[in-house]
Amino acid sequence: MTMHVLVDNIGFLSEQHLTRGDLPARYLWRLWRLLENRGTCLQAWKVLSKLLLIEDGEKTLGLYKYRHHICRPSEPLSHYTKPLESPSFDFLSYLNISGPCSFDSIELMALPELKNLAVLEIIQPADELRTVFPRISDRLVRGWSEKHDPFPLLRILRVWGDESVTEHSLQYLSQFPSLLLYDVNGSRSDWGNAETVASLHGWETAEPLHGPRDSLLWYLILFKPLDEDQPGMLRDLARSIDEGLINFCQNNNQPLSFVPSETAPPFLDYLNDAARSNLPLYIDSPSSYNAQSCKGYPFETWAFFLNSFLGQLTKDEDLKKNRAGVTKQAVSGSLTLPSRPLACLQLGHCGRSGISPTVSYVRRGLFATSRYTFYKKGIPGGNIPNATIPKSKEVSASMKPQPQLSSVETGLTLNRQKRRRIDDLLRSFTRS
Repeated sequence: MTMHVLVDNIGFLSEQHLTRGDLPARYLWRLWRLLENRGTCLQAWKVLSKLLLIEDGEKTLGLYKYRHHICRPSEPLSHYTKPLESPSFDFLSYLNISGPCSFDSIELMALPELKNLAVLEIIQPADELRTVFPRISDRLVRGWSEKHDPFPLLRILRVWGDESVTEHSLQYLSQFPSLLLYDVNGSRSDWGNAETVASLHGWETAEPLHGPRDSLLWYLILFKPLDEDQPGMLRDLARSIDEGLINFCQNNNQPLSFVPSETAPPFLDYLNDAARSNLPLYIDSPSSYNAQSCKGYPFETWAFFLNSFLGQLTKDEDLKKNRAGVTKQAVSGSLTLPSRPLACLQLGHCGRSGISPTVSYVRRGLFATSRYTFYKKGIPGGNIPNATIPKSKEVSASMKPQPQLSSVETGLTLNRQKRRRIDDLLRSFTRS
């Protein structure tokens, strides 16, 4: 009876209520099991995650990752971001702002105060009718950069819109010390000199990627290319990664353990080895969910694992700089997870479900916009070795199919060395 009363009032409990010396850990585990069955709130997850991850017991993914989706946010933005704060960096946060949202620029200007924010996505919704949505501009990004210690742990920034940021926003990103990936869907006319401007500010530019159904693999190999010369294998691997990781995140009962950080399995190597061995990535993961329902869909998959990969690649130097480094790395089997638990919140809808959102709504026509992806070689105090960071052309080459002889007699000499754009190849990922 007492335990059920606690569950009913869990949102009002603080860490101090549950850290009494005379409260055995087994009661905390029992409380967590009850919440797993009934559904937990962010406050309960924050408290119990911190307490139980250091205890003995069978830990699962639900203790390490929290997911919540609010379809139609009606409160001020601070109402949703305040619970995501963790000044002591007990956990990191991922925020996805979609639509319809009526937040104004003053509310958005306060986002850098969320010091534990690791991933920020602002995606203009892909509705047929234009919905209420805040405009993200260069002026806003500049305002963020002028804040005190802005976004100290932000590794990934994604801004997709019609008339939003331009190439001039690149000059302000140096104030975000941990930022490694800047992914933009914007007007072509606003990004005419994107590669030149990016280079001036220390960014590499990936070749333009069009279409909504890009794979997580494409982002991973920007930083660490695979030694793979079979394009068919790359396509299969990309599809396997997307499906496998979505299923993994769908199941909060995945086993969780901790190993010394220096012995954690390399993230991308494990995925590659699994594909080469023709092994399913996650045998015990559920493969079914309601794709038409936003509730329960693991929207955080892309951010969760890309954040994990970048952390391992940089040896979490940004966490160490902020006195949030770890000596034990979270893993599930041979899959390396982020170094800190992650609280994930999506406000509104951006379009179809998937490992990445659909392309944003375009008021002036689809061909008026394009995708621009910028990535960095390292962060202060944690440089990535140059050998592991290919130029964008090298990434493109690594994903190109090998030239094959044509069986059609045309009387023309085929140029078998002709370059193939990376976006052309990635379109083939979606073909069945």
